[in-house]
Amino acid sequence: MSDADRKPVPGGGKKKHGGESGDSVIKPEDIPTWERPSAKVLERAAAKQLPLFILFEGENDESADGKYIHGAEIVKLAKEKAVFLRVAYTSDREPSWNDGSMVPTSKILGKNPSRDYDIKSYPTMLVTDAYGNEYFRFTAKPDAASLGKKIDAVAEQAKKTNEKLQKSLDAAKKSFESKDRAKALKGLLENFRTGVVGLDAQEASIKLYHEIIDAGRKELDAAVAEGGKDLQKRLKELKGIYKDTELNKDIDAAIKGAK
Repeated sequence: MSDADRKPVPGGGKKKHGGESGDSVIKPEDIPTWERPSAKVLERAAAKQLPLFILFEGENDESADGKYIHGAEIVKLAKEKAVFLRVAYTSDREPSWNDGSMVPTSKILGKNPSRDYDIKSYPTMLVTDAYGNEYFRFTAKPDAASLGKKIDAVAEQAKKTNEKLQKSLDAAKKSFESKDRAKALKGLLENFRTGVVGLDAQEASIKLYHEIIDAGRKELDAAVAEGGKDLQKRLKELKGIYKDTELNKDIDAAIKGAK
């Protein structure tokens, strides 16, 4: 990735107060370009299938200095093999508001990456795929060789992860085709619990999940509109199928309303 494609963090990151002895010997060209997470940055990484190197920096800590990780080989990694991101560490662990959806969402683009990645201290550094799925973690500053090795290993790790997701997806598809929606949903929810986003098998899992949920919602609406003495039975059958999904609360409301 060329430097023209990147938008650096102003000043290369926060500077440690008081300065550091020896800073003058670090050449500007040996300081990598850092960016902040954004949808645009991740879209660019995904288009080129570049892993992310994510640094969770602490306030007034040496990790907040743009020179914290530097060197010609580090710069080469940042230019050619990965996107370097900085995220301010936060100790806030208040659970996020949940709209009830079971579909996993991006951790790196969320409101609290420190919480969602379970970052316990700073500095902590992650090596992820282009979507922010974590594969490796450092709690001490890596050298270029160690970091490069992990970055190079991401593609294979992502492939293995996708294969596992695909296996569950294939089983879910088979269950869906045999009209066993409950079993299909069970397999899809297993994929969602991994928290993985962006990979092909997960995207396909989400598509099938929405198809099943949308069909269930239409069936629920039709049952309520039709009413009749068998309504409670039909609603309980739907609840058995969709009990672990966001549709469950609507089914419960319909059951309560039908009494």
